[in-house]
Amino acid sequence: MILSDTAIKNRTTVGVFVVLILAVGVMAYLTLPRESAPDVPVPNILVTTVYEGVAPQDVETAVTMKIEKKLQGLKGVKEVTSASFEGQSVVMVEFLPDQEVDECLRRVKDKVDQARGDLPQEIEEPIVSEINIAEMPIMFINISGPISTVTLKLIADELEDRIEAVPGVLDCEVLGAPEREIRLEMHPDRLAQFGLTIPEILQLVPSENLNVSAGGLETPGTKFNVRVPAEFVTPDQIDHLIIAQRDGKPIYLSDVASVSDSFKDRLTLSRLDANNSITLSVKKRIGENILTIADTIRYILAEADKQVPEAVDFAVTMDRSDDTRRMVADLENNMFAAFVLVMVVVLLFMGWRSSLVVALAIPLSMLMSFAVIQLMGFTLNMIVLFSLVLAVGMLVDNAIVIVENIHRHMELGLDRLRAAMKGTAEVAWPVITSTLTTVAAFLPMAFWPGIMGDFMKYLPITVIIVLLSSLVVAMVISPVVATLSLRVVPHAEDRRENLFLRGYRRVLRLAIEHRGTTLLLSLLLMVALITLYGKKGAGVEFFPDVDPKRAVLNVRTPQGTNIYKTDAITRLCEQRIAGYSREIQHVIAGVGNAGGFNLGLSNIGPHLANVTILFPDFENRKRPSADAVKEMRRDLEDIVGGELELAKERAGPPTGAPITVRLLGEDFALLKKLSEQAADLIRHTPNMVNLRSDLEDSRPEIVFRPDRRRAMLLGVNTQIVGNFLKTSIFGTKVSTYRQFNDEYDITIRLPLEQRTEIDDLLRLRVPNQTGQSVPLSSLGDFEYRPGFGTIYRINQKRAVTLTADVEGRLAPAVLADVQEELKKLELPANYEIQYAGEEEESQNAKAFLGRAGVIALLLIVLVLVAQFNTLSVPLVIMTTVLLSTMGVMIGLLIHNMPFGVIMTGIGVISLAGVVVNNAIVLLDYIRRLQREGKDVVEAAIEAGITRLRPVMLTAITTIAGLIPTAAGFSFDIHTWSWATKSESSQWWASMAIAVIYGLGFATLLTLVVVPSLYVLFYRLAARLGLGGLKKIDAEPDDHEIVELESDL
Repeated sequence: MILSDTAIKNRTTVGVFVVLILAVGVMAYLTLPRESAPDVPVPNILVTTVYEGVAPQDVETAVTMKIEKKLQGLKGVKEVTSASFEGQSVVMVEFLPDQEVDECLRRVKDKVDQARGDLPQEIEEPIVSEINIAEMPIMFINISGPISTVTLKLIADELEDRIEAVPGVLDCEVLGAPEREIRLEMHPDRLAQFGLTIPEILQLVPSENLNVSAGGLETPGTKFNVRVPAEFVTPDQIDHLIIAQRDGKPIYLSDVASVSDSFKDRLTLSRLDANNSITLSVKKRIGENILTIADTIRYILAEADKQVPEAVDFAVTMDRSDDTRRMVADLENNMFAAFVLVMVVVLLFMGWRSSLVVALAIPLSMLMSFAVIQLMGFTLNMIVLFSLVLAVGMLVDNAIVIVENIHRHMELGLDRLRAAMKGTAEVAWPVITSTLTTVAAFLPMAFWPGIMGDFMKYLPITVIIVLLSSLVVAMVISPVVATLSLRVVPHAEDRRENLFLRGYRRVLRLAIEHRGTTLLLSLLLMVALITLYGKKGAGVEFFPDVDPKRAVLNVRTPQGTNIYKTDAITRLCEQRIAGYSREIQHVIAGVGNAGGFNLGLSNIGPHLANVTILFPDFENRKRPSADAVKEMRRDLEDIVGGELELAKERAGPPTGAPITVRLLGEDFALLKKLSEQAADLIRHTPNMVNLRSDLEDSRPEIVFRPDRRRAMLLGVNTQIVGNFLKTSIFGTKVSTYRQFNDEYDITIRLPLEQRTEIDDLLRLRVPNQTGQSVPLSSLGDFEYRPGFGTIYRINQKRAVTLTADVEGRLAPAVLADVQEELKKLELPANYEIQYAGEEEESQNAKAFLGRAGVIALLLIVLVLVAQFNTLSVPLVIMTTVLLSTMGVMIGLLIHNMPFGVIMTGIGVISLAGVVVNNAIVLLDYIRRLQREGKDVVEAAIEAGITRLRPVMLTAITTIAGLIPTAAGFSFDIHTWSWATKSESSQWWASMAIAVIYGLGFATLLTLVVVPSLYVLFYRLAARLGLGGLKKIDAEPDDHEIVELESDL
């Protein structure tokens, strides 16, 4: 082989190459950014429009529908969903996966600009933004204590500034804190006494709070800037503002209003472990090292803890760097375990020198891979890290085959140089072909579309990088190291076979002599396993159901409930959960959605709350957190006053709830009726929990009905009435008060005691167009009526969505029951049911993996045909894929594991490339022996005996490398202790089980079934006059070896 021969001739160059790999690889590993999850670009664009104080149905007609109409027909759109809240419209445009996010953002902005002229003038400018999962918070810091929220806010503000100065931090936001405002509460009686109106104050305050630049003033030799700095410096200046004069006396603002440095009405409340709290939400920039950022922030917190009152507590309630640290530790532990296992396994078969040569392939291949990964712009995230763990067992396969063959030739009497050249040349093409078949198995998965594909594509790409790196190491470095370290062993041609080899020879000869029976028994075994799995299998799941780190209790009270009544129910829930204090770390409560992360379409408001339950680390839990969640759910059942939903945190990419049912139509009343009927039909579905509807109860409204004729005669129009009521009740921002680098609203409204009763409002005097005022009661009257809650729309149709979680049974089985029940629902014309969420993603994933599997098999066959120049041999080799699938079924049955659409599916496809490697090495040697003149039966038996050791070694090392992941135990090299639990193994165990059992079962049968099938097909082809033998490969020239010896 030219490549390995050249390497052996230039050992010094190879030595420098190794040093380069070590230097660049170590540097890359140390500097690679660490992230918890991959940077997944989501082609979803949000259009957010604030229309303060406006009811949902008016927001829908005036804003949402007009924006949706402009977006209609936009290229590459998959779905348009929207939510119309009170005072806000949110439209989300989901594009097809192949669309560029920046281009999507530009197109949506253009359409929103076109719609701007049709929207109300008083709305705030629509904000168009992308949803970027990589910019989700990486850390939540709760600041709590039995002190006022004002003091906590001051501490939070100081920490916010310090954290935002940390390199790599994108944003630090304070959540759940009271927001300061300068409030002017007008007294209507005093205004009437002085003949003043609220609109006059609205115009006066901003005209007095400004800085005016008057240009430049030139004097001889000097030029001055002229300014009028008249912004308010203190709130007292507002209090003493002269607004008019009567009888030569000034009227101050304090004569008609109460000016207070206060806080806005609380929209959110938050607590940590029953104490008042404020949350800091930290986001990092894309591609920055999450570990470095988290360490710096924790140092800042430790320093700040020394400076704050003792009662104040800092608690990091979410830190995504913990997941990354755990995965990095798992990788390092697995690499260490694999290194030791490979050393032990190879030591048992070939001695310590050979084991050292093989084991060196692990760090060298990994370091080379780290350099390539950094060049490609990847980060060390959970997918990349597991991919490296998965590849650890496979990357020594090439080195094992080459070193074992060199070792065998040394046993046969060749010196180190001859053995290295001949041994490498003999297996070079099988090794290359084996690597390419594994690459071919993973390659189609790199083109996985959609969010799931963007999330999972790092796995095949990383594995391919590692495999190709291991090929370079095996072909270039391992032969050179072998010439330097392997000791020439005595000639062992007459060495007797051990008991195991003699037993294997008898079994193999028996199988070949009865090859028809061997084939039949294999087929019967496959049918039996398929039948058994169909009856006893644990079913199908989309993603692994892992024990959650968190659970979230969502509280929803009736629309119109104020924040303090919602808070009372939330406190009762906290008290119940506190009974589990020995099993949980923290309880974080947020009323009005304080402290959470909102992607835009999630509802917020004073009638909503959430309680986040944080469990200890996986290895420190006394029992599965999922069991604790079930028990908590039972303890919360008797709490009345609102809907309670306790759900486990879901891991993995965003897919939606396991059960998601959409009802689409136009008439809201009919949709409500249909959704209630649907909920009644499926409510008692076994193992379905947390059934909920996004249809909210009608929010009560008080509507002012103007008498247009009388109002016009009195000089008042509807706009004047509407603005007057908005200022009186909700308040109007009139200006901004600046202090240091912060800005606070200056608002005008009526005192609370004068806006709680309808009669008080009717007595208010409304200014007319002549400068006088008339009582509100003369312009119309108030009436009560039910209003709308949040209005959701999907593709310009109103929609109600039912969602539910699943416990104790797999989601597809529960969904099938739900679909069967909903067949009983009678839908009117133009109304429809859609199933979305996890089921939609599951079907897409199944379809892609099915296509990827077929393409992978075809690519493997193509590589094999190129290697053997015949179709019959690849067909024999491909039987190992069926054998491996049988092994997968055995593994799932033994461990009672469901077949994971994602994890097990990827495992099966990757197996297709791995299991054929042993068959390639075996059949290549059979054909080599045939070309040397041996009978096909004897060639098959001798090849089996000769290749038994490398075949077993490669299988055992791959399996051994995955055992820690499958079993969840490993040796922790950081603490030098055994770790018996692994949180990451919950994720990857099903994939590891699939590879372990599939490879183990296929290897055992490959050593018997593949030679038998080859002999069967060979004899059949000979009888039919088909086939032919490939010319024997050229072996290393003896003269060249002698010349090389003299050079060395």
